[in-house]
Amino acid sequence: MPRLALIPVLALLSALPVAPVAAQEAEPTFCTARINDRDVVMGYDKAEARLSDTYSRREQLATRIGRHDCPSYVVLRSLTPELTDEERLPFCLRFDKASESVMGYDLGARDAWGVCHSQTRAVCRRVNQTTAAAGALSGAAARRSVQGLQALPDASGAVILSGAGTAVSGALASLGGAAAAVAASPVLLTGAAVSVVAVGGTLYACRE
Repeated sequence: MPRLALIPVLALLSALPVAPVAAQEAEPTFCTARINDRDVVMGYDKAEARLSDTYSRREQLATRIGRHDCPSYVVLRSLTPELTDEERLPFCLRFDKASESVMGYDLGARDAWGVCHSQTRAVCRRVNQTTAAAGALSGAAARRSVQGLQALPDASGAVILSGAGTAVSGALASLGGAAAAVAASPVLLTGAAVSVVAVGGTLYACRE
């Protein structure tokens, strides 16, 4: 009898609606970016793009009407994978109109397409990913112990040291430790103007 009594219960359970399985992750939207004169295919999440502060309305409209160029924030992410979107705030895309190609990234304000408002020939490159070196520069900015060093008033937390390459190298050397090791970088040992950026535990040098 107890076993027979279970039959209606099991039948009732089988008749209950089954909860829908969690939806699978959305398929990425593919786009093409021209970087250093080469077409690069990338994927991104359109839902995230609509919520991104770094994805301008103009870019959203261009995507909606069928253009498949990659949004600028997707391109900048590919060039600086070690940073968060907030830490990327000081950087903009350097765009060459002649070749219609992104040639790298630089410091400065962005236009609606993520391109640097003021076009220069400067390109930023990662110099060092030692947290100690970036921390030394940030600490010097807080103490105001190095001339020409400034902390940006935004969410990036970036600290920038600008000047002639030899002067910047000398300032880094004066901090000692990991910063002094960066001071010997060939990128800095030049008379040309250079900016060193400490953000996200990484140092970048921006120069022509």
